[in-house]
Amino acid sequence: LIGWIQLAVILTFALLYFISPKPPGSEVHITAWAIGIYLTLTIVRLIISYRFSMPAWMLALSVLFDMMLLFGLIWSFHVQYDQPASFYLKAPTLLYVFIFIGLRALRFDARYVLLAGGVAAVGWLILVLYALRGPGMEMITRDYVHYLTSNSILIGAEFDKIVSILVVTAVIATAVIRSRRLLERAVAEGFA
Repeated sequence: LIGWIQLAVILTFALLYFISPKPPGSEVHITAWAIGIYLTLTIVRLIISYRFSMPAWMLALSVLFDMMLLFGLIWSFHVQYDQPASFYLKAPTLLYVFIFIGLRALRFDARYVLLAGGVAAVGWLILVLYALRGPGMEMITRDYVHYLTSNSILIGAEFDKIVSILVVTAVIATAVIRSRRLLERAVAEGFA
């Protein structure tokens, strides 16, 4: 189920990418490559999941690949559109992080939810730090309107995104733990 949902997500990425206007004269196709790699890995994951039960290390690796490819895709936007790195910090593609964290709840194992959320928070922090390197420090603003209408960076907004990722992760992990306990108790009482 997770693999099929991921396939739908990556096909949505691909559709949005191919119908969106490209900058004139753009020869850089990092975004297309990232989508292609992600699509390939998702299909491989689907095939493997139908052949045998995936071991824990493979599931954890899948979480890492999902997040790395998503953040690689987000990072590629500033290269694709020839903008400063702060450009990608406003990408709505970040919202897909919450889909990938929520998908891990389908396993009824909070470890994968926590792993996905932790990797997402660290991944976004790395992207923020990358955007702040070099000329990024000059782009820091405290003006919210300026932040929204330019390539400037509002540290509080980026911190807020990381906190949101962590809080959603904690809420979903708690729900998974409680649901699993309820299911186990219901089964035990059913046997009794």
